[in-house]
Amino acid sequence: MDRRELRPADPAALSGVGRRMHETAVRDGQGSLADGIAHLFGHAECPHCASVFNVAEECTSANRPVM
Repeated sequence: MDRRELRPADPAALSGVGRRMHETAVRDGQGSLADGIAHLFGHAECPHCASVFNVAEECTSANRPVM
């Protein structure tokens, strides 16, 4: 299986809910969780077509209810 590395977001560049979640995890001493949040709001590359996408946005759109 062809895998690509996730590209975590720069915590200083996070905004909105991502920033609040990251800051809360750091404040509470949850370094692993803070790293995971940076990855969630970061980017990934499709190994098949090489397109780069935002992980959180893709999860949101894939799980959005059908209207």
